[in-house]
Amino acid sequence: MKATCIYCGREFDVSYARRSLGKRFGAGTYDDYCPDANECEDCLYPEISADYNEGARVIQLMGPGWDYD
Repeated sequence: MKATCIYCGREFDVSYARRSLGKRFGAGTYDDYCPDANECEDCLYPEISADYNEGARVIQLMGPGWDYD
């Protein structure tokens, strides 16, 4: 399925974007961040990456005694 990115205007393949981001961040990530499927992987990547990096930073700040429950 082809779509046009609302940010950069590039035509992109939604299936490729889902696979690409899913491979890097986990299955379903694209749909979690972009349920309307209107943003390309290049524009969405920085947002997802920043969120994952912030999560890793929080886990590090919590220290070794923190439980993942």
